[in-house]
Amino acid sequence: RYQMATTLHTNEDVGEVRDHLKVFSIQSWVCHGYVGNKCVVFALQTLGIEVDTINTVQFSNNTGYPSWKGQVLGGDDVWSLFEGLLQNDLAHYSHLLTGYNASVSSLRILVKIRDKLKEINPSMLHVCDPVLGDEGVMYVPQELIQVYKEEIIPGADILLPNQYEAEMLSGIKITNQTDALTAIDKLHQMGVKTVIITSLYYGPPDHIILLASTPDPTTPGSHRRFYISVPRIEGYFTGTGDLLAALLLAWSGTEPDLKVAVEKAVSTLWRVLKRTSTIRKETRGDLPPPVRAEGKAVLAPYSEIRLVQSRQDVVSPER
Repeated sequence: RYQMATTLHTNEDVGEVRDHLKVFSIQSWVCHGYVGNKCVVFALQTLGIEVDTINTVQFSNNTGYPSWKGQVLGGDDVWSLFEGLLQNDLAHYSHLLTGYNASVSSLRILVKIRDKLKEINPSMLHVCDPVLGDEGVMYVPQELIQVYKEEIIPGADILLPNQYEAEMLSGIKITNQTDALTAIDKLHQMGVKTVIITSLYYGPPDHIILLASTPDPTTPGSHRRFYISVPRIEGYFTGTGDLLAALLLAWSGTEPDLKVAVEKAVSTLWRVLKRTSTIRKETRGDLPPPVRAEGKAVLAPYSEIRLVQSRQDVVSPER
């Protein structure tokens, strides 16, 4: 026998349902851990936002492990899934979120999908996390850089590169804030309206800097710029860029002030990483840093982010 619960939880218990937002996210998926769409779906749904997905890859786990298994979708496969949505009149979205893509063909299909979605909803926004690599290591084929520069960035509304990706896309080596702003200007010139470089390392060694540039509504042709300096949490974590992209999309869709949206997103991410680090130390002690071999990180020991345990930080970030 089962006894029916007598308490019904209202929307106020878990956060607001944001019916005006509906996201289409096209990026990777893993069975274990939190990267790509695995991060995105949890974060957006926790914040009361509907999200549909296409998984460009489906792997057993992320590629930081010694081995992985799975499949990569080609461009035709991605388009076939999208066609199914079109045929049933289901492709109505406020935002398109794109992340990891492993092939030129699937990346070019994104342009075709974006064009169709903007035809259906001209006010739809494309939030692009141009996943190329990090800390000098490429995750994807080199030829994807040119596709991003010539075909993806010109139609994107919000671009979220890390420092390495900003350097690859702009051609500017970043060693200080002047370099970073020059790189942002180059990216604006390609057509993207808002640029947020999500991790810069020219500041104090114990901090990471986020630098944002967005159109200033009071002065046509100019940009409002601001930065946030965040205390660094030691350790190697995956999925941080994917989670931040989802949080930035969610809060920028509800907060009229981009700075407030960024502060909320960064606050949540920092607390997720802090909790992950604390749980790791409690369960496994102090761990040595990851080493690099053959151009990739060998994550031994390895740490997945503790996203489920941090769900309250997703709903109610502190500023």
